[in-house]
Formats: sequence, structure tokens, C-alpha cells
Amino acid sequence: MLIFYGGVLEYQLIRSARRKTIALQVSNAQIIVRAPKFVKTAYVESLIQSKLLWLKQKVAEQQQNTLLNPTFTQQLSDENTQNKPSIYIDGLPHNIIIAYGQKNVIHNKQDLSLTVVLNSRYASYSLHSELTVTKVKSQIEGWFKAQIEDYIQQNLINFSYQMSLYASSFKVRKYKARWGSCNSRSELSFNYLLKMLPTWVVDYVIIHELCHIKHMNHSTKFWQLVAVYCPEYQSAKSWMQEHQPYLKWL
Repeated sequence: MLIFYGGVLEYQLIRSARRKTIALQVSNAQIIVRAPKFVKTAYVESLIQSKLLWLKQKVAEQQQNTLLNPTFTQQLSDENTQNKPSIYIDGLPHNIIIAYGQKNVIHNKQDLSLTVVLNSRYASYSLHSELTVTKVKSQIEGWFKAQIEDYIQQNLINFSYQMSLYASSFKVRKYKARWGSCNSRSELSFNYLLKMLPTWVVDYVIIHELCHIKHMNHSTKFWQLVAVYCPEYQSAKSWMQEHQPYLKWL
């Protein structure tokens, strides 16, 4: 809990011996701080203070999104036992639930589900119709893109400072056969489907692309540099290879 001028802000602090950087996350209207064990609480709270406006805005947005209207609640009850294809989010399989009401996407980490709320006019179409499937895919793509952009924006700054390697820009886009890229102008691109991977694997991808700013190849020196900032990179690569068949949807 952080006491600041004008109120009190509750947050969850998760420390890890493996983590080397601090990450701020807002999930289900709750603030989560992931930090290395050596970082003092005073520093964590000073970081929260510097991001206070952004954090309060994110919490308010997510609180508003959880206020379900009657149309959505009724339809969710009807659909809750049907139409549950699986999708990976943060490294875990989730059920997709289709509902109708005010357009939205709601991630429930507790029951491992992603509820896609379509505009009520789609209720007259079959759940398996091309129109419905296309709309569901579009909303999930938009949600994936927004989520991974937020995560990369926060963590890219931390890794860049730690590694003294700075991208000129970054963007999130759709790739068919790669998770990220770096060009000779130090412009980084990331696949929005990174939202399917565990965050520690996403961190590896970020570090991997930052290392390409110094080594535009996969030489021994490149992998040595990756290992300095991501000692578990082999485990990350193995996770991606083992789960590759599941990192697809619709």
C-alpha cells in the first residue's frame, strides 16, 4: 500500500531472484509490481509515484470495463457452457467465451478465460458464421496488440537502460513466422502474438532484439551478450519450440 497526497494506492509487490528489472502492470484493476529481490521498497514506491497518473488511469479504465450491462450478463449466462475454443494467453491455455452487449474484451486470469463481447447486432448470426468469427478475431487481435504494446513500452525502457542499447523506435505488428526483428536503423518490430507467451519469454524476445542493435547476426558474440542479460534464454527458446503448435488460434 502506498500513501500519497490525495489518497491511498494499493499494489501487489512480487519479488524474484531471477528478475533483473522492474515491471509495472495493471491487471483486473489491480496494480502489480514485479521486482528483483535486491530492489528496496522505497525505490519501488518512488517509481509508482512517477507513474501515478498512468496507473490511476489504467485502474479506472479496467474498473469501468468490469461493469457489465444487463444484456451482456444474460447473454454470458447463455453462452457460458458453449463455444469454448482455446487460446494461449501469458503462456496458459484460456477458454474463449462469446457474449453480446457493449463491445469489449475481458481477461479473467482466475478462471483462465477471455470473454469477447460483440455488438448486440451479432447475436442474430451463428457463432460459427464467417462474419462472427472474423469479428471475434479482429477484437482479439486489437486486444493482443494493445496489451503487448503496453508491456513492451514499459520493459523496453528498463532493458535498454540496463544494456546501454537503445532502439530508435519500436512497433507491434502481425508476423507469420517471427516474433521480432531489428533493422540497421535500430528500429524494432514485435509480433502482437507475443501476448500468447509467458512474460519471462517475452522478456527474452525483447533482449534478443536489443542485442541485434550491437550484433546484426546470430554469432557467438551475439549469444554471449544475450546470455548476460537473459541467462535463461535457452529455456525460453525451448518453451517457444515446445509450444509452437499451440500458439495459433481461429
